[in-house]
Formats: sequence, C-alpha cells, structure tokens
Amino acid sequence: MRSSEERATLQADTDSINSVRTPGFWRVALLAVVLLAFGLRTYCLDFQSLWSDEGISLQRAQMALPEMLDAMPVEHMPGYFALLIGWVRLAGTSDFALRFLSLWASVLAVALIYRLARTFGTDKACGAPTAPVGTAAALLLATNAFQLWYAQEARMYSWLLATALVSALALWQLVVRRGNSWLWGGLYAVATAWCIYLHLYGALVPLAQAIFVVGWSIATGDGRGFARWTAASLAALSMFVPWLPRALGIFGFSGWRVAGDPAEIPWRYLAAFTAGDAMPDPWHGTLPWVYALLALGGIYVWWRVRRAASLLLVASVALPMAGVLALALRNPDYHERYAIAVTGPLLLLAAGGLGIFEPGFWRKASAWPGRWDGAVMVLLGLALAGGNLLAVQHHYTDTSLHKPNFRSAAHTIMAGLAPGDVVLVDGPDPSKVFLHYYSGAAPVIAVSELEQETLANADGKLRARLGDAPRAWELLYFHAPATVQMWLATQAWATEPTYHNGIRVTLYGLDTGTATTVPLDIDFGTALTLQDATLSTLEPAPGDLLRITTHWLTKEQAPEWKFSLRLEDAAGQTMQMIDYTPQNWFAPTNAWIVGQPARDQRGILLLADLSPGEYRLTLRLYDPATGAPVETTRGQDVELARLRIH
Repeated sequence: MRSSEERATLQADTDSINSVRTPGFWRVALLAVVLLAFGLRTYCLDFQSLWSDEGISLQRAQMALPEMLDAMPVEHMPGYFALLIGWVRLAGTSDFALRFLSLWASVLAVALIYRLARTFGTDKACGAPTAPVGTAAALLLATNAFQLWYAQEARMYSWLLATALVSALALWQLVVRRGNSWLWGGLYAVATAWCIYLHLYGALVPLAQAIFVVGWSIATGDGRGFARWTAASLAALSMFVPWLPRALGIFGFSGWRVAGDPAEIPWRYLAAFTAGDAMPDPWHGTLPWVYALLALGGIYVWWRVRRAASLLLVASVALPMAGVLALALRNPDYHERYAIAVTGPLLLLAAGGLGIFEPGFWRKASAWPGRWDGAVMVLLGLALAGGNLLAVQHHYTDTSLHKPNFRSAAHTIMAGLAPGDVVLVDGPDPSKVFLHYYSGAAPVIAVSELEQETLANADGKLRARLGDAPRAWELLYFHAPATVQMWLATQAWATEPTYHNGIRVTLYGLDTGTATTVPLDIDFGTALTLQDATLSTLEPAPGDLLRITTHWLTKEQAPEWKFSLRLEDAAGQTMQMIDYTPQNWFAPTNAWIVGQPARDQRGILLLADLSPGEYRLTLRLYDPATGAPVETTRGQDVELARLRIH
C-alpha cells in the first residue's frame, strides 16, 4: 500500500502529464501524420503504368459480380475484386481512380495503428504514455516505401493490412478489455472474415490470434474472454464457409513463379517491411538490423505497458512468419506482399522500442512522469521517417524499380503507326493492360503461344497473321527472346528497339518484294568478305523504313564484331547512326561458320525531318571492347550505297 504522500505525489505527476499530453495535442499530431500519409500516397499516384496484376484487377472490376466469382482461380480470393467492382462504377477506370481505393485503405491503416497503440495503454492499470508510441508507429507506417508501393497499386494488399489492424483492435477490446460483446464481436467477425476473403495469407492473422487467445485465457483463467472470442470466430467462419471449398483448392496449386529459397524469407521480409527494397545502400543493409533491435526492445517496453499487448504483438509477428516459412517449404512460390499484415505489429514493436531511449521510461514509478516524456520517441521516429523518405525518393527516381511501362510502350507505337502496320504482342494477354492504353488503328495480334514452337511451325502461322503488312511492331515482355524473335530476326528487318521497364518495342520492316542490290566484294580484315548489299530502295522518303541486307562470306573465324550503320549527308555529317549485333543479336560474327555464307538484315527508320538531297549509307565493323574499327581496302567506313532523299 502506498502512503498518502506517495499517492499525492503520483497524482500530481499524473495531473502534470495530463496537462501536457492533452488528447488534443496527439490528435493534431496524428492528423499531421495522416495528412502526410495521404500526400505521399496521392503524389504521382498514376505516375507509373498499370502492370499485369493490376490489369487483372481492372478486368475483374469490369465484370458482373456473379461472373467474376465464377471465374476466380483457386489462388485468388474475391474480397478485393468485389470491392473494386462497386468502386469503378462510382469512380471510373482511370489509373488514378483505380488505385485510389488502395490509397484509402493504406491511409486508414496509419490511423488504425495509432488507435491500436492507444487502446493498448488505456487501462487504468497502465500509466505509460502510449500516444507517443502510436504517433511514432503511425509515422513509420506513413513514410514506409513498401507501404507506399502497395498504396499505389490496384491490388488487395493495403486492404489486407487495414483489415488485420481492425481485427487486432476488435480482438483486444473483446478479449482483454471486455468491451461490448455485440459491437466488438461483430466487428471482429466481419474484419477477420474479410481479411481472409482478401488473400489466403490473411488466414494467418486469425490463426496467430487464436494461439494468443488460448494462451492468454489459460494464463489468466479468463473463460469469458475465450467464450467471446470463440463466438466471434465462429461467426467469422460462417461468413467464410461459402467460399471454403474453393479456397481448399489452393493445396493443388503449384504456383506460377520460379521457386525461391525459403531460407531467404526472414531477412528478405524484414528488409522489405522496414527499410523497403527502394532504400539505397548502405542503409538497405543497415536499417533492417536497427528495426530488428528496436522490435526486440519493443517487446520489453510493451511488456511494461501491458503484458497482453506485448504477447499479442509478438504473436502477430512471429506466428504468421512461421506460417509463411511452413507454406514456403511446401510450395516455394512466395512474396513478401502476401504477409503485409505483419508490418502493423512489427512497426508497433519497433516504435515501442524507441521508448527505451526515454529517460522517463527507466523511472520506477508506474507512470512516465516528466514534462517532455515522449519527445525522444517522436524525434527518433522522425529520424527513421527521414530515412524512409530516402527510399521514397529512390522509389520515384530509380527506373529499375518501376513497373513495366505499358503506357509508354503503347504511346510509342501509336506515335509511329503507319497505314498497314500490325502489332505483335509476345507476352501475357494484351487485354490485361496493353489494350487499356492502346487505341491505335493497327490490329493487335497475340503471339505468345508460339514461344515454344519450332521455327518451321511458327513460320506459316506468323506469315498468315501478318498477311501483306509492310511493317510490324513487336512487344516482348516477361520472357527472353524466343521463336517469334528468331523468325523476325531472319525474315524481317529490325530497327532500333526502345525499352520500357522490361518491355521491348521493336519496329520491323517486312518483305514487300522490291529491292536493289549493290555488288561490293570488300574484305574486312582477313576473316570476312562483304559480297553485296541489298536495299529496299535507293530513293526513300523521310520517315521511311529502309531495309538493308548485307551478304557475307566467312573465310576464317571472326571475333565478335559489332556493326555500325551510318547515314551521312553531302557534307559528310552523320545524320543517323545505329550500332548493333547482326541479326538482332541472334547471329554475332564469332558464331558465323567458316567457309559458309552469312547474312544480316537491318532496318533504319529514317528521320522524318531529313532534308531532300544526296546521302551516303556506310557500314563500319568494330571491336566492342576497344572501339577499334576493322580496316578494309576502302577505309574504316565502307559505302554501301548512295541514297537520294526526295
């Protein structure tokens, strides 16, 4: 029992705390953090093109609900797509509108993580100021590059985190604080069921919660809390039962990614959830360790705040991660976004760990007295948030981190279309994303099913699809050059490709039956002889695709030389230059067979603003390692033909 003097002192300290830490102050702080989260997520929301997964979301959003449910594959859950169907009816299908639904849930999660921290510390038995912890956690979540990425993606992952936080909040109120059974039980049932309806990995959330509740009930002898949770869990299960038979089909799903190594999961997930993949070095390798140490410290801090809170947070991190590892051992097709629900409790632990640096934390009183307690946590949280913003900045400026850019690929093609063109798409279904951006007149032809065909089998099919088209645009993505690219390299004339974050766009000239041959018979060193050059015309117009074929004889094994085609005006000024490997990389000179003829086909898309007049088309071969040109009897640059631009 405390003496009256001790009670008076403690009450005075508590009153001092309350006078400084008014609810209004932390509400303003939270509002500032939520606005920051909204601003970061709204900024450049449609900066990147949709990619294939988002294209799937768009396709399903445009279906009727019964049709969408019937078409759902076993590896997907319908919850997000059902939401999206209603959303696009209101907001439309623009990139900004489509992604805004994910943004909303991600901003909501920032407010929820603060609310959960405050709820953990609202019992009278706990005098620790959890408002600074909640503010720090909200700040870390608001500025986290991993969260930003999925807030700006038309998929279910930000919703998965938000519903997991609602589920945890309702569980706490239902089991630990014994709030209104109907209110919190109903909220827990709905949030938990929806969490699973969003993603199969969402089932790890209630599984972890179940282990926590069982352990907590045994430790405290609280049968009423266990009964409340059981009733709410059965209600959640009843909501999911209609989909359960479909969901069980996942055990027959073998995955569609290249299998990974489950041993990489702990570090890979920790780095993604804390520093983020966009964090530049050396911080990408350092910050996850900082967060890990803070999370360990946070276990102790939360234990002092409320033991149940510490146990629930640890269970909500450790048990789902154990589940991820177990699932990966069975099927090593995994991605850290599947376990995004772990990030909420993980950042709450890390934010709690900042409390170790609070001078007031180490006082023996049950409260943390002192006018400035909480300031250190917020300042350290601001420092970590500043580090997060490095990753956010990198997220926008490093194009290697960006999604495949279907938008720019489509715009590149539409800007260069000519009458009679066709578009060949060698990748997943073009209706997923490409046709969302493409509105050109040229027909779009999917050829991905020819990837594994033999060249002979593909020949007839491609000729039938191309018909008498003079030019073809090729989009290649999500796989390496294969049969279609080999056929185009040998039967068409490739121009310089453009690249759009993993999508290659190449314009090819096709054989129209007209050509002019120029005899040459020129030795390039002692290895190769250029016999002649065939051009589609000697009098092209600006903007034409000039088809150039060179025929060679290989006299001895040649090094790997690169070709450089150059167009010079009458004054000798180079107007266009294209460096490339023969046959569009399929036939480098060091692979040419001695004693056998060889051929290279290349196209040049002439500049649209070339002035009329005489031009020289020349060819140079050179060593790509040193840049040294191959000498010939006619100098380094051999004239293939003289052109008259009209």
